[in-house]
Amino acid sequence: MIPTLQTIIPYIQENSLDDVPLTFLLKLLSNPTIINSASAVDQQTLLTRVTTLLKSNHNITRWKATKIFTVCLLHPILLLSSNTANSIAALVKILESKCFISDFQNPGQRELVTLKSTAECIDFVLDQIRGKPTLTREVLTPKLPTIIGSLIEATTFIPDVTIPVLSKLLITNTTTFRPFGTKFENVLKNILNNGDNLAKVDSRLRCMLLKSLALVSFVLSRERQADAWRENVNALILEIKSVISIYEACLELSGDSDYNSKFQNLPKLPEDMSSIKMIFGSLSIDINESPVEIFKVSQRINILCELLLAYIELNTPTAVTIPFGHYITIGEILSSLNTGFTPVKKDIRDQATREMIEQSVIESKLAGINILNTLVKKFKGELYPHSYQILAILDAAVPIQTFRGKIRVFEKLVYENEYMMNSILHTASEYLKLTERFNDMSVLGRLVEAALILKEPREPIIPTENNNTHQELTSVSGNSKKKNNKNKSSISLSDILSHQQLFMTQPSAMTLTTLRDFFNTLLTHCELSPGKLSLVLRFVLIDSISNIDLIHNGTSAEKEQIIKLLESALLYPGRAPNSISIIPMIANLIGTDNVIFSLLTNPRFPLLPKKSNRSSDNEHDNITEEEELKEAEEFENGGFQIPDSENTKRNAEENIEAQREEKRQHVEETGNKVAFENNDLVFNKTEAAANVLKKMENHLKQEQNHPTISLVDDTARETEMAADDNVIASEEEEDGEMGSDFEIPEINVDDDE
Repeated sequence: MIPTLQTIIPYIQENSLDDVPLTFLLKLLSNPTIINSASAVDQQTLLTRVTTLLKSNHNITRWKATKIFTVCLLHPILLLSSNTANSIAALVKILESKCFISDFQNPGQRELVTLKSTAECIDFVLDQIRGKPTLTREVLTPKLPTIIGSLIEATTFIPDVTIPVLSKLLITNTTTFRPFGTKFENVLKNILNNGDNLAKVDSRLRCMLLKSLALVSFVLSRERQADAWRENVNALILEIKSVISIYEACLELSGDSDYNSKFQNLPKLPEDMSSIKMIFGSLSIDINESPVEIFKVSQRINILCELLLAYIELNTPTAVTIPFGHYITIGEILSSLNTGFTPVKKDIRDQATREMIEQSVIESKLAGINILNTLVKKFKGELYPHSYQILAILDAAVPIQTFRGKIRVFEKLVYENEYMMNSILHTASEYLKLTERFNDMSVLGRLVEAALILKEPREPIIPTENNNTHQELTSVSGNSKKKNNKNKSSISLSDILSHQQLFMTQPSAMTLTTLRDFFNTLLTHCELSPGKLSLVLRFVLIDSISNIDLIHNGTSAEKEQIIKLLESALLYPGRAPNSISIIPMIANLIGTDNVIFSLLTNPRFPLLPKKSNRSSDNEHDNITEEEELKEAEEFENGGFQIPDSENTKRNAEENIEAQREEKRQHVEETGNKVAFENNDLVFNKTEAAANVLKKMENHLKQEQNHPTISLVDDTARETEMAADDNVIASEEEEDGEMGSDFEIPEINVDDDE
């Protein structure tokens, strides 16, 4: 039996709250029967006690009260209660007090958990009330300014919870939020700290921060929001351009005509940078004091590029004009930065500084690749004309080296910059998917080679100074004295030399995911050479065999990706002369129950349409006539019991059947006679026989136009005639007339001649 709310209320108080497990209490309060069947007094008492718990001085009690209040608001009858406003006011008090946190640098864990639970409860309350006019007017609107101010103050401690709530309020309650716009923007900038805290927050929180910063910059404008959006974006582009120009002091960019032309296509920098609405402060670096200072450039470029992308990822209230060309130009400039083509200036001779500059360039390159990757997901059709040029830029971003006079992909740098290579391959896959068929494989040569390198296991790197270790180990004899005198540093490398396979490093999960997607795109959208195709198929088979348990029993996204790659290998085998049949191997891997494999081995064709003709209709008529004859025979043989009162009807049917039999015999005799005569004509005179056949066909058509006599009609007619003796006689006369219709006309052969 379900308990009543009256029996639960005694436990909704601070001294009895620990007597019942919280999960069990929440389960009971979530039952609609318990709440709806309770009296109004008990419902009001429940909310009153929840409000009392929210005002407690103990963090654990207030935390439990927020969970109970959240469950209570699941019931509309409690949401509409007058005590709901008091509970919301108690929640706001918790936010305003910040759970009495005294040490802002190291807040207590209980305080943070209670504060976070309170913000989540307020978010749920706002979602429940939003859209209901009376509740919004009576409950939410009076407390909304206090809620917004409290959430902004709590953002410093729990930004991952408060920022999504404030973003909703920023869009839905713009007028109420307007006085707090500047305060909210400053709080967001302080969290980012000019980009210095960018590495301290996770990707999800960073995305929310930048989107909120972009949204608050224009959505609070009283009018012309589209113009404000465009002004902010143009100012951000100028700020990015100014930061990129710092690399001109470190790299030989003056001789790169492609860079100079693209850099000039961006808006012109003003002489006084203070006139620009800068998002962050100006950079001040000195690589002579510390080479690490150069990373401030790449760090600032990363955060500015992510903020630039946040502007196009937002759903703006009004239509805006996007400077699409500037977005592409910035992405191409950053992706084209390559110390192999534009090396570090020669006046920078410190090797550590040169290495730091090269690493900073790689990080800035990643920011450009991220721009191109985000744009292709957002604007597919607009980027199609630029796809070939962007693919060429991505192909040139692969590190290369000269070996024996030939240029090839540098394996060492590919392994060292694995994350960047994954980003390049993923972006190249997205641009290849814009085309139905990409035939110019010269643009993808380095990308394919880099992907084939990444798929191989990594061998352990043995230091060059220990190359003679193996010789030292083999030269050791059985003498114990020589063993004691051997080089002890070689002991740590002995396992690597003897069991090198145990130290092999397999590609990471992220790399395998990227490679599967890239190889699947190559199979479906490109024409690979036979050598490259065989290597790709080898990876497909080895990867499938190593994940055979996942294919048969798993349900993850990785399983779907592997099966999709196997299906692509089936559907796109390559050119006919060089195609490689792997259907038997894939059959054992993918299983014969797969739809694609079953379709290839057992093709489905649509059913052919049925064509009706007269012959089938004539056969149907013949079958009907035979069935009627069988029924008549059964009547004659006494197969059906007929009542004595119907003797007259039975006699009439027997007479009709006898007359039909005589007509059939007459027709058969006449037909046989004409057939013999026609045979003589066929053997003697061909033309005469042809004329005879024409006349017979015409006569047959005339016979088909005559009405058919059915057994039912004959039976009904004979039944009526049986009442009068003269009816049978008139019926015989009619049969005689019908019999004359089957007479064959005389044939005069002499006239045909």
